[in-house]
Parts: sequence; C-alpha cells; structure tokens
Amino acid sequence: MEPASFRPPMRRLGGLLVLGGLAGAAIGLATGVPPLVGVLFGAVAAGISLTARHSRGLRVVADERGLRVLGGAAQVDAPWAELHLGFGIAQRADGVAQRYAIFADARGRSFAFAGGTRGLPSRPVKGADGRALEVVELREAPLLLAVIVQRAPAWYVLPESLQAAPRPAGEPAGEIEGAAPAPRTRSGGSRLGLWGLVAKLGSKIVASFGKLGAGTLKAAKTANVGWAVASAATYSLLFSWQFALAVMVQLFVHEYGHVHAMRRTGMKVRGMYFVPFLGALAVTEDAFTSRRQQAYVALNGPLWGSVIALLPTALWWFTGDPMWATIAAWWALINLFNMLPISPLDGGRVMQAFACSYSSGLGLALSALGLVAAIALATALGFSLIWLVAALGAMELAAEAQARHGIRALRLLPEPARFAAPHWLFLRAVTGSGTGAPDDGAFLLNLERQEKAARATPLRPGELLRWGLAYAGLAAALVLLVWFMRHVPGAEAASRVLE
Repeated sequence: MEPASFRPPMRRLGGLLVLGGLAGAAIGLATGVPPLVGVLFGAVAAGISLTARHSRGLRVVADERGLRVLGGAAQVDAPWAELHLGFGIAQRADGVAQRYAIFADARGRSFAFAGGTRGLPSRPVKGADGRALEVVELREAPLLLAVIVQRAPAWYVLPESLQAAPRPAGEPAGEIEGAAPAPRTRSGGSRLGLWGLVAKLGSKIVASFGKLGAGTLKAAKTANVGWAVASAATYSLLFSWQFALAVMVQLFVHEYGHVHAMRRTGMKVRGMYFVPFLGALAVTEDAFTSRRQQAYVALNGPLWGSVIALLPTALWWFTGDPMWATIAAWWALINLFNMLPISPLDGGRVMQAFACSYSSGLGLALSALGLVAAIALATALGFSLIWLVAALGAMELAAEAQARHGIRALRLLPEPARFAAPHWLFLRAVTGSGTGAPDDGAFLLNLERQEKAARATPLRPGELLRWGLAYAGLAAALVLLVWFMRHVPGAEAASRVLE
C-alpha cells in the first residue's frame, strides 16, 4: 500500500508563477523565441522548481507501519501503537483562537498541526516532552487525523456518540416471495400474416424513431445553450456558418458520447459546456469508481465522433461532392486530436487509467511525460492550441498530484465505513475549521469524490490489453480515414496536419 504524505499548502504560488512567466518572456525576447512560448516555459519551469522544493520540505508520512515527520525540527518516527493523540487551542497572530491536534511518540517527541490557518502563525504550544512547538498548517489535516484515530487507535478522542461501531451490513436482497414468474410467450411467426408482419415492423420503426427523437432531446438538454451559441457565433464570424455548423455537430456528438457513457455507468452528469477554440467538455459530479469506467467514458467520445464521421464519408463516396470529404476529414482530425495522450484530452485520460492501474506515481509520471511530448510537438509544428492544452493539463496534473495523497490516506483507514459525515465534520472542526462553516458541503463533496477514487478498481492485465488495442485501433482508423481522402480538395488540408 502506497504511503500518504501531508504537507503545508503552497503559498503565494500565483505571484511566483507570474514572475516565472515574465522571466521566461524576457529570455524569449532575447533569444528570438515567441513571447507566449517564453511565458509558458517560464511559468512551467517556476512551477516545477517550486514543486520540487516543496516536496523536499516539511511533511508527515503515514504508512501501514506508523507515522514519520520529515524535513522539519520535530523528528517523530513511531509505530502506530506508540502514538498518543490530543487537541488544544492556540492564539493566532490575528487574535483568533486556533484549534489544533497534537500527537506524540513514546519518548514524548511531539508534532502539532492544524488546517485552515490562512497562513497566519500561532503562538508556540507545549509538547509532551515540555518543548515549545510550532503549530504547522497541513493540507488534508482532517484526513491525517482520521488515519491516526483508526490506526493508533485513538477512538477515545471522538465524542461518545461517534464511537459506536457500525451496524453489520444487511443481507443482499433476494427474490421477492410470491412474485409471479414472467409469462412465457410462444412463437407464432408461422401464423403471422403478411399485413401483420408489415404492421409489426412499422411499429418497431416508429418506436425506434421515437427513441431517437427522445434521445436527441435528452442530449440537447445537457448542453449549456449560452456557451453553445457563443461558440457557434465565434466560429461563424471567423470562418463561415457552414464551418460553424459542422464543428458544432461534431463537438455535440463527441461530448454526448461521454455523457452517454457516464449515465450508463451510473455517474451524475452536470452538463455539457462549449468553449470557443477549446471545443467542449462533459462535466460530471462524480469520481470514477474503476479505471475501466475511466477508460470507457474517455473512449466513448472519440468513438461516437468517429462513427458519425462515417456519414459524410458515405455521402462523399456516393455523390463525389468534395464538401462531404472535407467535413469527414476534419471531423476525423478533431477526434484524432482528442486521442493525443495529453491530459485533459481523452487520450490522456485513457493513459492515466492504464498507468494508475499499477500505481498513482506511474500515472503522474506518464501524464508529465505526455505534457513534455505535447510541448515538443507544439514547438515543432507551431500549434499554439497544443500549448494551451498543455497548460490546462499542467494545472490538472498539479491538482491530481495533490489529491492523490488524500486518496492514499483514505486507503490507509482500516474501517472506512465507520466514518460518516458527522465524524468528518468533527475532525475538521478540531483541526481548525468550525462546524457549520460555509464550505462544509464542498469539503464533504470533495471527500466523497476522493473516497470513490480510493476504491477505484484497477484494470486487470487482460483488460489493459483489450483497452489498449481499442485505443490504438481507433486512432489508426482515424489516421487512415484522413489519409484516404488526402487527394480531395478541401480535405487535403487535414492530411497535411499529419505530415
């Protein structure tokens, strides 16, 4: 089981990234590099430097053996059974009373931590050995406290009403007694007349069109109309209304492929949002419960977009009109772009599902490698859009790196089912944030997402092979589709992008 690390939050990050971007722009002007490229390089370099420095700083590491405090003045290293836990209140620099938690090993070496201090220091507190201690602000402080309570164990620190063991899970529901069996129907095809057969087929066709219409209406309801109109207007002004219509149809079908996959796997869908020049995105309120689900949702977008690209391909084949070939080639290229292994693109999410099936560290490493490859590709081809995608991917990668420690902490809980919302709100309150704070709901929602991610089942070797072949096969089919129409006027521009 991977260890969980708890670190202080990074402060003044935005200002340092701006300074890094300005320094990169200055270097770019001096060396002839485009200013935008210099800004992005400078900001990324500053972010990497800050992250590396932060990773070597003060941290609390929890694993199955025990707890360690590294990189600070307090060097605590003890197995779980030797830890003692308590709470206290310290005076903060702004005069506010700061709640904190403190743990100590058998030798009295102590460490005090809190959450939500807003970077304001507190007066030193006294440890178990009588020495003065600084109260350190930690990210995910309630999660660290939860691990200590269950691993030490230290259930005694909870209110009596929260110490009760959970009720045993009920037996799975069986068949309902007395339910009538489903009636069996006999085949009467031999006695069905011609008109009866026509009527039956007609009713099925009408029902199919009804389902298609209902599905289309349901799909349209997920889209944000305001953003869709803004995107269509932008493409129409810069290109033409025909181009705007073609792009919007492809984006809608592509994103609804994700929406369909989310709903089919039981995920809640917040909506579909169109963003000018960045395409569209389907947003869910849930976390993936398995890596298979993550790969399934990610690949359904390009799959739906590729299937609909066959329609203009067929129209070009029968009519010879180059307009249909142009639409098909660019639709294929849009889906192929989404297959690039760069987060937050679909290909990046598929690669993340593959890598995280082995370890979260490997997943982050491959995501970072994909960003480096994207930067190299953008520099070589001069595609500024890939730079923008890489910047978004870098922000998502940073958030993923921070969230994985909370996920690891949840996996360290021996009895995760014993903690419900009241337990988490109590732990949050005694580490600095008062119960009933306005962001308690956001805290519980984020915790629910982390709990689902912690329970996410990895892909088995056979599933890795099948999903890998599906990813490679779909990408190859899209490349062949673009290549097949490389000689058609209008469609050849799409093929030149791949050269």
